[in-house]
This record gives sequence, structure tokens and C-alpha cells, in this order.
Amino acid sequence: MLEITSTKNPLIKEIRSLDRKRNRWERRKFLVEGTRVVNEVLEIEGLPIKVIFSESLSKTEQGVILFNRLTDMDESILMPEALFNSISNVENSQGVLAIVDFIPRGTDDIPQEGILFYLDGLQDPGNLGTIIRSADAFGISGIVFGENCVDPYNPKVVRATMGSIFRVPLYFSNSNEDFMDRISGTRRILATSLNDATPLNKIRFSGQDVIVIGNEGHGVSNTILERSALNIIIPMVGDAESLNAGVAASIIMYETSRELI
Repeated sequence: MLEITSTKNPLIKEIRSLDRKRNRWERRKFLVEGTRVVNEVLEIEGLPIKVIFSESLSKTEQGVILFNRLTDMDESILMPEALFNSISNVENSQGVLAIVDFIPRGTDDIPQEGILFYLDGLQDPGNLGTIIRSADAFGISGIVFGENCVDPYNPKVVRATMGSIFRVPLYFSNSNEDFMDRISGTRRILATSLNDATPLNKIRFSGQDVIVIGNEGHGVSNTILERSALNIIIPMVGDAESLNAGVAASIIMYETSRELI
């Protein structure tokens, strides 16, 4: 175990810099916070991490177990509670965070089989966290990020995934049009839409489907709708006009998994 007490230590600057997307992607690193998720990442074999903690971690029953484990680790870093709180992204910190490395997957890494969800301009961190967590729950093969999406390594997104970000494959596409043209011969594209749509309960899904969730305000872009083989609508009996993207995606994910349950 190492100790840091100075605000001028380079590690403090590094942690604060990871609040910005550009820095996260340049360094291929992001932050996770909390006892549960740090415990999870410590169990992932071969995952490069650096764990930082304070004495406050030992003040809860769950935290003291992790605290004792970290004090026996050569590469863990202990710092005063006030210094730790100055770099934490949460209001009521549990006293532990980790810097985690990531390797971005491109569209060439996508497997040939398995249902994928494609995100078209999704912007809300909470919605994205819900989608990643639901993808983990319902066995989705991967999530593809299209143009202008919120960064999945944003601290708000990472917290909302509750650790699922480490279990769901994430892929990144630079162009909606190029990706859709590329897969149109091998996979079926289904887009969420209110127009010319088939009710969700009438659709039979297959392992070749790519389901598109659109931007919270504008929906799925015309570039994708023009290439969609089928549009999906979720039937509703209540008075709400629509569902948010996270809820809608979760319902569709459940439907895709029903044959597996």
C-alpha cells in the first residue's frame, strides 16, 4: 500500500482530468466509485486498475472488508479523507474509487451472431446507464454507439450501470450511414418509431437483429429509418404519450430474451 497526502501529487491531477471525455479517451482510462463496483473490478482477471481509498471506507461493515483487502495490496493508494473527497464525483462518497483502463472496440469486432442494440444520438447519461444495465440482465450481445452519443465512460453513466459496464460489450461506429450500409446484407435493422410501425408483441426476433434506439428528443434519424426493415412501437394502454429511451429499450430487450428465459 502507498500513501498520498499532497494535493500536488500528479495522481490527483490525473484523477481530476478524467472528468473530461477528451482526457478519458486520450488516456483510455475512466473512474469507478463505490465498494460494490470496485469489488467487482478487482475480480476481473487481467483488468489494469489503480485503487484509491480513504479511512472512511472502514466505517461500514461492507467497506471494512474491502479496506483490509486494499491495505494488503502493494499498488493500492491511501489518502486522507478530505483529499479523497476533493477528487470524488459523488456527494456521499464511500471512500473508494478506481482508475480503470479500457480498450475501445470498433465495428470490426462485432460478432456475427447475437442481438445488438444501436444507439443513435442518445444523450442522457441516466438512459444510457439503464440500457447497459438492462442489456446485462437480458443477455444482449452488445451495444453499438452511433454518432453523437453520450460517452459510456462518463461518471454518471458508469454509476448508473451498477457494474454492468464491465459485462456488456460496447462497440463504436463513426458513421450511422456507413454502419447501416455495411450490415444491411447480413443483419435485419429494426428501428423504434411511431410511424408505420409493428407492435412489439407481434415481432419475432432473431440473432441477426440490430435494434435502433433514437435520440430522446428527435427519435431515430432518417438515415437509419430509410434502411430499417421493420419499425417497432410499444403498445400502451395508459395516457402517456411516450416512454423514455432507457425504459423503451429495456422493454424491447425483455421481449428479445423471452425465448431464453
